[in-house]
Order: sequence, then C-alpha cells, then structure tokens
Amino acid sequence: MSSRMRVPLSMALGAALMVTGVAATPSVAAEPGVAPPPGVTAGETMTERVDDVVVSARISLPPGGDVVGSITGTLSITHNGNSAAIRSGEITMVDPEDRTLVGEEFVASGTANTWTSTVPLPTDAAPGIYEVSVAAEIDVTTDDGVVKVPVRTTDPVYVPFRAKRNIPLIWTSAASVPAGSTISVSGAANIRSLGTGDYAPATGQEVKLYFDPSGDASETLKATLTTDARGFFTTRQRPGASGKWRAEMPMTDTGARAVWTLTSAERERETTLRQATVRATQDGFSAGDHLMTHDVVLGLAPVQRRVDVGSLGFTVGGTSGWLSAESRRGEGAFPDGYRVQRELVHSGLGTSHATFTFNPTLPAGIYDIGIRDAMKSCSAPDWDGLNGGTSNCTHDVLVEDPTVTTVVVKRASSTSVAASDTSFTGPKTITLSGTVSKVQLLSTGGVADRPAPNTPVELSFDPAGSAEPVYKKTVTTGSDGTYTTPVLTSASGRWIAKYPGTSLQASSSAAVTITVN
Repeated sequence: MSSRMRVPLSMALGAALMVTGVAATPSVAAEPGVAPPPGVTAGETMTERVDDVVVSARISLPPGGDVVGSITGTLSITHNGNSAAIRSGEITMVDPEDRTLVGEEFVASGTANTWTSTVPLPTDAAPGIYEVSVAAEIDVTTDDGVVKVPVRTTDPVYVPFRAKRNIPLIWTSAASVPAGSTISVSGAANIRSLGTGDYAPATGQEVKLYFDPSGDASETLKATLTTDARGFFTTRQRPGASGKWRAEMPMTDTGARAVWTLTSAERERETTLRQATVRATQDGFSAGDHLMTHDVVLGLAPVQRRVDVGSLGFTVGGTSGWLSAESRRGEGAFPDGYRVQRELVHSGLGTSHATFTFNPTLPAGIYDIGIRDAMKSCSAPDWDGLNGGTSNCTHDVLVEDPTVTTVVVKRASSTSVAASDTSFTGPKTITLSGTVSKVQLLSTGGVADRPAPNTPVELSFDPAGSAEPVYKKTVTTGSDGTYTTPVLTSASGRWIAKYPGTSLQASSSAAVTITVN
C-alpha cells in the first residue's frame, strides 16, 4: 500500500466514531458497556467563490459500523444565491488495498441543497483508512443568471472506516463460586464485513479485561488477551470478590471500540477451599472442567455442600453427566464406606453444579469428588449478528475422573474459656477454666454432642494492639471434659483456648478479654 499522511480526525470527512455492540442474548447475561454512537458524523467545510457567489459545502459519511456493501456520502451546501442544483459530481475513494472506488453521480436527497453519492464496495472490502476525494459542480441561480461553482477537496482526506465488532458471548466459569476460587473468564468476538455485512470470528484482536469488585475498591486491569482463530479468548483469574468484569476491544484503524460487561459472584465460606481441574481429548478436540467446593463440618444436623463446575476453554458442559462423592473410610452404619452420585445442573454457559447432603451419621474423613461430563468442544462459530456463538459446539468429548478433588468431612467440636478475674491492677495470677465437647458417633446409632475427656487445649495470649498471639501452654481436659489452670497475666489482651482438632474432628476455640489497669 502506498504511503499516506494522515490528518487529524477533527479534519477528516466523516471520521467514524467508536462503535460498541448492542444488547447481548439474555442467556449470556452480558451487556454492552457504552451506548451506540450517532448515525453520521460531519467533516470539514469547503468554501468556493465565483464572482460574487459563495458556496460552502460539507460532506457527511457514516461510521464504519453502519457500512454494508456501499458508503453513501451526503453533500450539503449553503450559498448566497436564490437556488442551487448540482450539475455533476461524485465521491471517489481509495481503499486500504489501493483500489480506486468511484461513486455514483450525486442525486437529490429530498432535502433542499443536499445530495448523495453512493460508493459501491467490493465484497472483500477491508476496514481501515480510506482516501476520500469529492468533486462536484454546483449551478447557483442568482438575480443575474446561473453561476457554475466547482466544489472539490484540495487534497484527499484520510478517513477511518472501522468495522463493527461485538463480544456477544462472554461468561465466567463458573458464575458463582466459593470465595477464593479460580475461575475462567472467556468470550467469543465477531466482526462485521464492510462489503457484505456478514459476521465472522474476530481473529487476532486485542481484548483488555478489567475487574471492578463490589464495594469501594477500584477497577483494575486483569489481563490483556488476543483472540485466536475462532475469535475466542480466555484467561484464568482469581477475582477475590463478587463484582463486574469489563471486556474491551480498544479502537484501532480497522475496528471500532467494543465494550461488554458481566458479573460474577463469590459465596462466603468458613472451611478450606478445594479445587482442581480435569481435562480430556477425543478425536483431536479437548475439553475440561474445573471443580470448586469446600470442606464440611458436621454438627447434629445435615449439611449441604455445593460443588461448582466451570467449563475450561471454548467448551460446553454440564448438560449431561454427574458428580460423585465417595468416602475413603467406613464408620458406624457404613463399614464399607459411602458413595453418592448427583446429576449435574446446567445453570448457564460454562457453569454447572451439583449439591450433596452430608448427614451426621456418615463416615468422617476424606471424600473423593469425581465427575462424568459429556462435553461439547467448539470450533469457530458461525455468526449471525449476535447469535450463533455456540452453533459449532458439536464435538463430543467425555470428561470422566472419579478423583478430581477431595472434600474433608469432620465432626464439630466446641470449646469454652472463662477467667477468675477479668479486670485488675498489675501482674496477677488468674485461673482459666473451660470445657471441650465433641459431636460423636454413637454405637447405638445417631450422634450426640458429648464432653470430651483427655483432650488437649492450647492456651495462647493475644496482647492488645497489633502483636500476634503468643502460645503459652497446653492443658488436658479431665474425665468430665473440663480443664482448669493458673496463668500469670501482666498486660491487657485476650486469653485464647483452642482445641486443635484431628483428621476426623474439627477444631474449635474461644477467648476471654482481660483488662490490666
């Protein structure tokens, strides 16, 4: 392509403004980030004088996002005569491939002193910088007769015609997860042809991904990505909070700016996070899932635990399959262990889950979490505007593994602590006392919360201020599950009593506040 000097956009005829996508399909729960632009933009004014007749002319051109098959420019004039008519003229363009495109003759638009010229585009018209020239001859009628006034651009003007781009498919896998989970943020982008209006995957496009957490924290850039040959992008992120994702394709010479947003959620948890990934390849196509859940502490009532499943890459899962939970040890009424299987619930693109109920009489210990997911891997989408993004997700991949991750199930415990004196002057030896109880499986069936004899209790002192707690000693409960011990206390703070727990019993702790005057 020949070398061209660009002029500022403020001087460009019909400089195409940034364009963003329109509303997303409801199933994706995404939305455009900014409003659509105005339909036309105006360029520079050309003023010509012949004798005493002055004509000021202005050309308007549509933004690239509105161009399909041709570009129609509108010539508007003002003059100091009685009336005006166009004798001849057209718009001429040179496209990014150095092809000269000649417009049709100007014709009346239906509005006084306004004419249009349409420049046909080849079907393979490329977006980018177009060289635009205007030449016309205006007949202006005055009291003394008709004056011919030529109107033309002195030098060609370089105008960007940017293709319309969308990110109509954008999702998080999964959409709602336990706090601290790693999720996938993925999308599929398309671009519209200037020549035909057809949509195709937007390949090799830069996508900037931002996250705005709920609350007062500011939005941050999380990743700069490039779409692949399918127009697809993906990244693994740990958001750390619920919030809004913003995917932006910045404006370029060939593409309009596109902004789409969606939200993801994190759920509070009080037990250890468990997550892992499983992948499979079948007939050259790959798919995979990421499982997320957290440990279980059983009291006297059943506990439900949800396992979230996020599809990896440009794949669809969760429409057919199940999750399983299987204990590694037997206990009580389940001497050979326990296994349960639950159907996957497909709750959105890239998102599925299943919920297990853990009853207090089930074996404590480690449970293996497995999956069988009949997934679909996707090739490049066949786009029809904002639709069709998953139309080519037709390649079967069976993802199956009985031990993707684990959940640790423990029975609950409780610890208490009290002090013989909580407010005094100067160093003093006080007495700490308390109890430890554990939820225990009964030999007769069922469970009960019983005092815990011969159980260690760790005592630490947490001084007032920013200092960390300091371990002091370990005591053991008596046959009735109680403990008593003297402690020398010389500063304000908290005495903390903690039962450290075991592989089958959850830890527990309590504190008492002391004020030393």
